[in-house]
Amino acid sequence: MKYHHPIVSKGEYNWDRKFVENIKKLDDVLTKEDLDHFLFQFITSIDSGKIKASNNFDGLFMENYDYDWIEFYKPNNLLYGKLKDLKSNTNIKNYYISNSNFLSKIPKFDNEVGFETFDSDIKSHRLLTLFSFWNLIQYYYVNKYLIQPNWFDLLDDFVPEFADCKSDIEYEKVKHKMIASINDSHTSFISQKLNDLLFSKRPPFEIKLVNDTLVVTALFNVDLTERDDIKLGDRIVSLEDETPELYLSNKLEYVVSASNDSYLKRNSISALRSGEDSIKVTIDRNDTLTMKYIKLHKNFEIKDYVALPTFLYGEKWGVIDENVGYINLHSITKKEVKSAFKDLSKTQGIIFDLRNYPKHDILDEISKNIYPERKKFVQALAPITNRPSLSKIFNSPFRAIVDPYKSGRKNSKFYDGKVILLVNHSTQSKAEFIGMAIQAAPNCVTVGDTTSGALMNVAIFTLPDLSEILFTSLGGFYPNGAVVQGKGLNIDYYVQETTSNFVHDQYILKGIELIKSSDK
Repeated sequence: MKYHHPIVSKGEYNWDRKFVENIKKLDDVLTKEDLDHFLFQFITSIDSGKIKASNNFDGLFMENYDYDWIEFYKPNNLLYGKLKDLKSNTNIKNYYISNSNFLSKIPKFDNEVGFETFDSDIKSHRLLTLFSFWNLIQYYYVNKYLIQPNWFDLLDDFVPEFADCKSDIEYEKVKHKMIASINDSHTSFISQKLNDLLFSKRPPFEIKLVNDTLVVTALFNVDLTERDDIKLGDRIVSLEDETPELYLSNKLEYVVSASNDSYLKRNSISALRSGEDSIKVTIDRNDTLTMKYIKLHKNFEIKDYVALPTFLYGEKWGVIDENVGYINLHSITKKEVKSAFKDLSKTQGIIFDLRNYPKHDILDEISKNIYPERKKFVQALAPITNRPSLSKIFNSPFRAIVDPYKSGRKNSKFYDGKVILLVNHSTQSKAEFIGMAIQAAPNCVTVGDTTSGALMNVAIFTLPDLSEILFTSLGGFYPNGAVVQGKGLNIDYYVQETTSNFVHDQYILKGIELIKSSDK
């Protein structure tokens, strides 16, 4: 009713309070007949308003349209009719959901400000958290169809888990499990309580996940690492008698929301973080296996820092190998991009390093130099605020003037050398969006590993307990309709790093190889 009712959607009721008051009454509902009666009485207790029905679905994205549950109430004609009316109603106001502005289809939830007396010890309050978030995802998360297992089916698990919490930390755990279940790498929420329990202590060294091994890549405090006999290049092949990937996956399964498995590399630092004082590991050094316990610390002084020597091109742009150009997109400005193309215009190819998050708005400056003409590089799927569960490919109303999903210009002198795009697990959100624009260049080849799979703008939703949850608000597709959300960017050549070769940048080496083997 919150998102479908003509009066409720205007905000004329304190709907959180209504929920809390009425969910308690369900304890006395013991039969289906009792439930039907309760629901009908509840629906009819609210001013019905004016229903404006529509069953026109032309041009709409239907993958999230899921109202089969209403058929469960078909034997009760009166209740069934009310539910069918609400399902088809389009007279829905914007109190609970609206668009950021006229040009944007990013949803906003300004009136979700938390429940004023929230207490996780109270069952009805915990269930309010569940149903607030579950209904948001059910009706306005355009990427819901990608969730596995099916979002609707998960409700059967969530209800008893929220209802039966015996402590605040149990509530935090099940809340995080619910949030993580939407499989969205933008949804990087962790409460302080759970962080303290799971990740408050860490080792005095840095690690990198390479295949299924954690390699010690840097020492923050040599005195502390010597006490545990940890050396640069040590390979950790098990944690608590599990392989690193399995251990990390089990540890993060109900804590971290992830679009795909790239999150394991992105969060590999979490493998050796814990609320405990130590962690059991097996280390492979010179083909000799040693089991030991590594001491973990809440705080330590960083001194005598030392790291494995790795390839790092320190400039924002330049020539890195004979006639091969390189541009790092992390901190380069729009003005510097222009200079870079001027300096590298005669090269055989340019490597664009997007294994990072660009700080500046450089997309248009890049595309106008690598496109021969203006073109669309992405399609965006947006929710329809007065049609819950439905969405549509969004086109700017002023697309002849401003279209955020097109870029470039007519340019007969565009850079026509080989364009190599480097991506990996760190390529997320804005970086993936820029990556799609670069991939639209006629001579682009993408080299790397699976990207985050969360590329479009985020929305923020406040739970009844005041937790602020980010999620990807739009769906992202290539112009040909191929989905990017969840899957990540298309990769032409996957880079295979090993524990013996990763210090030499295999991504850049592959890029150089492809440029030198090209015709130009």
